[in-house]
Amino acid sequence: MSSVGDIQKVKFNEICRFFGPDSTVSEIADMMDLQDIGAVPIINENNQLMGVVSERDIVRKLVKNGRDSDLVTAKDIMTSEVITVTKKTSQIDALKLMQTNKIRHLPIVDDSQKLINFISHRDIVDPSHGSNKLNFILLGFAAIILPAIFIFN
Repeated sequence: MSSVGDIQKVKFNEICRFFGPDSTVSEIADMMDLQDIGAVPIINENNQLMGVVSERDIVRKLVKNGRDSDLVTAKDIMTSEVITVTKKTSQIDALKLMQTNKIRHLPIVDDSQKLINFISHRDIVDPSHGSNKLNFILLGFAAIILPAIFIFN
């Protein structure tokens, strides 16, 4: 069974976008728009997870109330009771957590709640976010086997 640690972005330690608690919502929203992501983790100076700011948080806690995104900070609107997983959590268990709690993002933390990475539902279910082994196998097939078939025919 594949674990969360086997997800490509986790395995290869790809950059995880995050913000501090004093970042303004306008900064966060700009980056979320540019990177086409729906949520970001909020961490303290020790890289420990404090919360998550999602598009839903921005709409429900800022826009709906007519607050100024340049004056409101992450700590003002973040969800602080965050469900987390570790690298050893199975991908199936991660999906179940997402489904049960109606969330689409999960922070991956270590034993001291330090952020390792941040995954979305799409990272687990979208094959293009998975391992490239199949792509290499298919490429090898196309490069070696197909020419051999034409040569011997």
